[in-house]
Amino acid sequence: MKDSITWPLAINVIRHNSKNNTFGMVRKRADGTAKPHQGWDFSAEVGTPIYAINKGTIRFIRDRGDYGLQLCLEFEHENVIYFAFYAHLQKCYYEPGESLTIEVEKNTLLGKTGESGNAKGMSKDDQHLHFEIRTTLNPRLGLQDRISPLIVFGKCPLYQAIPG
Repeated sequence: MKDSITWPLAINVIRHNSKNNTFGMVRKRADGTAKPHQGWDFSAEVGTPIYAINKGTIRFIRDRGDYGLQLCLEFEHENVIYFAFYAHLQKCYYEPGESLTIEVEKNTLLGKTGESGNAKGMSKDDQHLHFEIRTTLNPRLGLQDRISPLIVFGKCPLYQAIPG
């Protein structure tokens, strides 16, 4: 049963109701070949509150690269350790660091969505939270060391918003 997990936003829907904003080989390179997307992009205007999807430990908060300001929460689900990764943030309510051990409860307010990293300057309709479920703290490229959030949540908010 997947009832121990809550959603990262108060209202959760995949950006533009597009499969291109879900997990997997769902995007295209300029030459038309398939390109991976490592998580789900949830529609979220800049400043939307983000929440801990389960009780766990914040392992890092950093601002770098395409993901911009990012937070990683280690949590357990069905006896497996995972890492919930939140990216393109505007603000985190905890001090940044690479080796954190900040314990939080499920539904704890973690920060706010933004337009950092490669989300900078996006139109209001394109603003989003990039969210991943990782199997390791620092995954390799592509889809390696990540799973579809569908495995943890049990449903995908594609075409229909799901309340947090």
